[in-house]
Amino acid sequence: MIDALREIADRKRREVAAAQQALPQHELVRQMLEGVEPGRNLRAALSGRELRLIAEIRRPPVEAARARLMFDPRFVAQEFAGAGAAALTVATDDPDVGSELHLLRRAHRYMALPVIAWDFFVDEYQVYQAWRHDADAVALVVGLVDDDTLQQMARAAGKLRMAPVAVIRDAFELDSALAAGIEILAVENRDIATGEVDLSVTERLAEHIPGDVIVIAAYGITGREDAERAAAAGADAALFEPPADYELARDAIRDLRGVLAPGRDETGRPRSPKEPDEES
Repeated sequence: MIDALREIADRKRREVAAAQQALPQHELVRQMLEGVEPGRNLRAALSGRELRLIAEIRRPPVEAARARLMFDPRFVAQEFAGAGAAALTVATDDPDVGSELHLLRRAHRYMALPVIAWDFFVDEYQVYQAWRHDADAVALVVGLVDDDTLQQMARAAGKLRMAPVAVIRDAFELDSALAAGIEILAVENRDIATGEVDLSVTERLAEHIPGDVIVIAAYGITGREDAERAAAAGADAALFEPPADYELARDAIRDLRGVLAPGRDETGRPRSPKEPDEES
């Protein structure tokens, strides 16, 4: 595990321990057993012949004090849904204040798209927390945990009728995600230590992913050329950070729509754009 992830994992474990003192896991499980409603279907939302767009909702940084104060995920979610996003991620980890899980519920409430909890999951307890705050899916960073913990969290998500999404950066993490039976993979094009993005990560890994697994190119999508490149590599969907200005964000989502996503065949090889039509 790289140092940046190790520091995050340690911080999240302290956060989980404090949360468990306030609300023990057995109480979360009891609530789960009272009835689990099916979540919005992320896999269906990301399937189709066009590259599906996942827009990220993230609270502005601390230095942008006014924007941070005015931030309302209910409004943002409606704007992104109206512009044509297929799903939303909500970044709930804030190093300054801890996980802001309430943002999930606020984003989820007033529009119909699936909402993915994008956090640093190190414990099954956090999966229950995300479900309790109306997440439809959880993004599990594979490099953050061992294989047993990953599988445990993926099983917990399945029990709660949420979709586990494995966030991967290399072939070893891909193997771990597939061994855990996870059917939606987000290829992380952004280096967590440096912040640099490189779409070639998706290009390298997508061809090794079975054709029945949904592939998300995560980050590095700044324009239509990037979206077309991700789709040509075999991505089914693209996760991107819209501009902070919501009018510009709506335009960005609309500009990225309509990119053909041929997908991958059973061997993982990217199909040519003509192949889907030939199969129908």
